[in-house]
Amino acid sequence: MEASFDYMPDQDIPPPDMETAKGIMVIIYCVVFFIGTPGNLWIVYKLLRARLWSSSAAHLTVSQRSRLYILALACSDLLLLLTLPFTASYNFYGTWIFGEALCYITLTIEIVTKIFSVVLLTVMSLERYVIVCTRLRNSFQSWMSLVPLALGTFFGVVLPSIFHFVHIIHQNINFEENERVDVDEFPVTICIPNMDENIFVYYAHYTFVTGFVIPFIIMTSCYILLVRHVKQKFRNRKGHLLTVSAQKRLREPRYLMEMRKSIWRIAIFHFICWAPFWLFTITPFFVRSFAPITTIWVVYGRLFANSLPYINAAGNWVLYAVLNSDVRKHIYHQPQKTKISYGFNAPRICHVTLSR
Repeated sequence: MEASFDYMPDQDIPPPDMETAKGIMVIIYCVVFFIGTPGNLWIVYKLLRARLWSSSAAHLTVSQRSRLYILALACSDLLLLLTLPFTASYNFYGTWIFGEALCYITLTIEIVTKIFSVVLLTVMSLERYVIVCTRLRNSFQSWMSLVPLALGTFFGVVLPSIFHFVHIIHQNINFEENERVDVDEFPVTICIPNMDENIFVYYAHYTFVTGFVIPFIIMTSCYILLVRHVKQKFRNRKGHLLTVSAQKRLREPRYLMEMRKSIWRIAIFHFICWAPFWLFTITPFFVRSFAPITTIWVVYGRLFANSLPYINAAGNWVLYAVLNSDVRKHIYHQPQKTKISYGFNAPRICHVTLSR
């Protein structure tokens, strides 16, 4: 996807020195790859050994579904990180050296896994809200979670991925001697989704809305309402035992503070990793008419923003698995029959929120 956002410099603007920037980006990509790939692979291996599912998908517990989502997320992030060596080489050398088949495979895996991971996180937050905060928690069935997952996958992943795939080109380009291109060898082999600029504007805005705006609104709303619900349940349970003045001085329990911290970590990490990426994808279409988009800080910022989704993929396994008490129990210990929990950081949360 990164290559589709590259535009040739204006003739009156000197091209920025990219050697230092490309070297720094290669280092970042290497660090992300060697942290995220083993981590996600370890989570996939451990969760597969834990036998997350029963004989029938309709009888999956809440905890099992949560761990299945995390398994799918780890697989998606792992596939994305495995494309990093190809992306790093392409960005550094400025030419694609891996052949036509890997060009199509790499770009397709890249866009599918980036958006699918966001869909998974959105469905996870929506299911948590429905089960904890609504009356559907006693009648919720596994197939119900497939409805938002199917809708999000179709409109957010399948449609843009197909459109993206049919526009991918892999071909050699011979530049004129007076053309300023940052490559060492000629001809240059490109591997990009070659869309007309007007078409790409609509495509970028569609993926921005379905891949960031809608998921972020849903996740934020669900987690805010979730914290408010748990807090209100705690106050209602304690309120009839305390005076009005004592209720005002009532300290929040540890599990509520830990849940809030966990949600804040998830929200902040997701926003930091995706907001700059979309900022540098969308804003050039609005500012190009009155401001150059090839100034050095914009070019460097765009390079770094393009690396943030990979950083997100390298960090999700820590947030959703290592720091998740329910998943951590199944990673380090053999699964045992226990009370249903939903995998927040504090084990007591589900006892409080799911009980009448």
